[in-house]
Amino acid sequence: MADKKDKTLSYRRATWFNENSKSIDLQSCIKEATTKLKSIDDRTIKRGDDKLVKLLKLSNDKNGALLLHLTIETPGEAASIVPSLKDVDNADVATTMPPEETEFMDGDAFLYVRDDDVCLCSTLVRDGAIKYFLYELFKKAKIRKDSNKFDLVKVADIDKVMLLHAQGVKEVVIKSTIYEATAQYARRKSQAAGILGSLSKNLKAFWGNENDVNQDSLHVLLEIKTDARRKGLKLGEERIEALAEDLLRNTEYNDDFVIITKEGQRIGPEEIYIRTKVGVKANGKSVDRDSAWKELSTFFNTLESIGATVQ
Repeated sequence: MADKKDKTLSYRRATWFNENSKSIDLQSCIKEATTKLKSIDDRTIKRGDDKLVKLLKLSNDKNGALLLHLTIETPGEAASIVPSLKDVDNADVATTMPPEETEFMDGDAFLYVRDDDVCLCSTLVRDGAIKYFLYELFKKAKIRKDSNKFDLVKVADIDKVMLLHAQGVKEVVIKSTIYEATAQYARRKSQAAGILGSLSKNLKAFWGNENDVNQDSLHVLLEIKTDARRKGLKLGEERIEALAEDLLRNTEYNDDFVIITKEGQRIGPEEIYIRTKVGVKANGKSVDRDSAWKELSTFFNTLESIGATVQ
């Protein structure tokens, strides 16, 4: 069994839709609800599909954030098992019931919550399941009635240029269309200026209008990256970063692109997908709780240092 599992950590922000969004935050709602619902039984929510979602563990980190471990189970459900047989041609999958006083886990999620900032590490648990659990938990605890008027959203309003300069650029992926007429024109006008140097200034000469309808058009996926195997490529790194900044600053570029930073963050034309991959100590089909919480705390501190958590 592997000592660590590769997990994706992602960042969300609770956005409120009540009359006074400044009067409430997600962390205070969780704290108030769990103060009233102290036991695991109290903090168990039954979903419409008969699955149970439990807040199995609640803690605080040294910076005052809340740490949560949510689990999902289907009561009484058996698990499929594969027989370990030798010298046979065929075999059937069997099932087994969980040990007494336990249930098989369908998935789990680890959360780091500070004010309205939420960092997630999950196994087979989607954002919607987490939101539903919190909605129902707040309702069960009978805290303020507008505590369910929030959504967990991706970040779209931080300074993208600041983010790419803080983390550096690993790769730029551009999706566009080349048309025969514009390509021929570009070939007549082209000069040997170096591909990376010319890309940031002249790529649009190669691209047609996305509303044109030409049967001879070519769809192009262009990936630009530095060679990680070679050292001392400062000039190449500076050029790819300049290209990325050019794409972000020039709003007339209507082509689809993704900038991937060295930390694994993905920046698109409209939205930033803040996430990263880390190795977390394995624990069966999931990961170790304390290791996951530690990685989430480090992830949040990194985001805070580059201004990604600023409203």
